[in-house]
Amino acid sequence: MNEEFLQALDAHSHIGVISHFRPDGDAIGSTLAMGLALRAQGFFNEDGMMKRFAFLEGSELVETVPVERPADMNMLICLDTGDWKRIGDRAMHAFAETPCVVNIDHHETNKRYGHINIVEDAAAACGFVLYRMFREMDWSITPAVATALYTAISTDTGSFSAHHHETTPAVMRAAADLMECGVDVMGVNAHLYDEEPLGGVIVRREVLNNMVLEEGGALVHYSMDAGTRERFGAGWEETKDLVEDIRAIQNVKIAAIFDDLENGVIRVSPRSKDARVSVAEIAARFGGGGHTLAAGIRMKGTLADCRRSVPDAIRAALRHP
Repeated sequence: MNEEFLQALDAHSHIGVISHFRPDGDAIGSTLAMGLALRAQGFFNEDGMMKRFAFLEGSELVETVPVERPADMNMLICLDTGDWKRIGDRAMHAFAETPCVVNIDHHETNKRYGHINIVEDAAAACGFVLYRMFREMDWSITPAVATALYTAISTDTGSFSAHHHETTPAVMRAAADLMECGVDVMGVNAHLYDEEPLGGVIVRREVLNNMVLEEGGALVHYSMDAGTRERFGAGWEETKDLVEDIRAIQNVKIAAIFDDLENGVIRVSPRSKDARVSVAEIAARFGGGGHTLAAGIRMKGTLADCRRSVPDAIRAALRHP
């Protein structure tokens, strides 16, 4: 597969890189690592760069999606994006006629939408897929690229947490190798894990005060009404990981946040602590996808409707794993 990818790189002169909208650390880290390694001509994301990752070298290169594809751009590399529609509506329109689309990902529900698909659905992160590709292709890993890859892997494994079953010895060896390539681990961790805006803390208090426990404590969920972030002075960047806070509660097997995005769309973020109960399978029933332990759904409808249908599916999965 790497040979096909290398041949495509030789055949295309103007390359853009993109990840899914509302990007996390794996999406941004993978975008920067691939873009810097290739010296890509375009670094795109429908939501632009997240403040949390602005410390990464090259972050200033990430721009929002243009109205139209640059005329000479003939390859688009999609990173950490399991479905074409996850690059966003504007991006789908702008890049619809791109001559070569490369799909590099690690989600088990990946749709294989690219002309070239490099999908390792057992990998811990898209950044880990890239790390192995770079080593197999004998590409130089500069300190900037190493830091982007380390950020991608660290954030998608919960800082190398053992409860992520993809955190294998190979992942830990990759982290050590990236450190030797020049990663300032203390500095990276300070940016990623030691600072949080006040608005995010206030919304966390709201979630903890109003979460709902069901199924003998095996299911916990919280519904975020439209306008909640604005009311507490927080943005989506500060609140995207709230589900991890309630997931950590003892005896909880599945946690979910229901988020009213105000445009007739509800975002559901389900997480599982029991591999026998796959939230990816639950998400797939509602047009979403992801991994066994972490998935995502975007649904049309009201918050009340989604709070009925999705929890019903979760309850059934918990009762019959």
